[in-house]
Amino acid sequence: MATAEQAVTVAPLVTYDVNEAALAKTREECALLTCDTPQGYEAVRVAIGHLRTTRVAIEKRRVELKAGALAFGRLVDSEAKRFTLLIAEIEDPLSAKKAAVDDEKDRIKREAEAEKIRALEAEIAANRARQEADAKAIRDAEDKRRAEERKALEAERAALAEERRQAEAKAAEARAVLEKAERVEAAKREAERAKLADERRAEEERQRAARKAEEDRQRAEREAIDAERRKVAAEREKAERAEFERQAKIKAEAEAVAKAERDRLAAAERQARLDALKPDVEKVRAFAQAIRELTPPKPRSKEAKVVISTAVSALNAVAVTLDADAKEMS
Repeated sequence: MATAEQAVTVAPLVTYDVNEAALAKTREECALLTCDTPQGYEAVRVAIGHLRTTRVAIEKRRVELKAGALAFGRLVDSEAKRFTLLIAEIEDPLSAKKAAVDDEKDRIKREAEAEKIRALEAEIAANRARQEADAKAIRDAEDKRRAEERKALEAERAALAEERRQAEAKAAEARAVLEKAERVEAAKREAERAKLADERRAEEERQRAARKAEEDRQRAEREAIDAERRKVAAEREKAERAEFERQAKIKAEAEAVAKAERDRLAAAERQARLDALKPDVEKVRAFAQAIRELTPPKPRSKEAKVVISTAVSALNAVAVTLDADAKEMS
């Protein structure tokens, strides 16, 4: 177990590239960010990326610091968890703001697609109504023409009847002429009726052809709308599938990192327990003494001096831990 003196010796080694003052300033700056405009959305996205990078750097530094002793590792974990919670308090509201804007964009896109479909359906309905009105106008005109023809025929028949009455009043010698005239008129009426029948059949055939052409056009429009709907549905399904696969990949990567960290910690703890159970206390103390007696190199560069100093401090901490463990085992 680490003593208070050991904690004092190890604590200065727990350093990160962030501090509470910098995070407090970042919190104040990020609290003012919104996603109401494209510039604000971009600023929120960049801020989240910066916070994510800082958080990952803290985790990387934590792993490096824990390479020494278990007591030092526990202190590193505590500091990392504290900083991570501080960052989460800033990052989570920003992520919520960004998610709200993304959800709104998706809603607007879905409404636009629905509006496009409604517009196509309204256009088809308008075309159908216009075609029905045109067909009704054609039928009304045809009915009017037929009524006028019937009226003209009735007037003609009345005139013929009057002529017959006048002819019957004439002398018998004119009867033969009248009968011949009636036969001619009958033939004329028959020809007229045949002509009207042919025209009626031709008009009905024309109307059937027009109706068939209109039905074919409406069928083509419906098929085009159905194809557009299927295309929109396929694109939506493709986007949803891509998002699902992206989320699954992120989750799998996070689980892999967490598992690797758990495995590493478990291995370190097993090794520590094995060392703690070694019966040869003198060898442990000799090992600690050998560490203290190590002569570190003397580099020239400032960076190398910092690295050597950090390593010496870590070795001293390990030696202190070995002495403490040897004392508990004796």
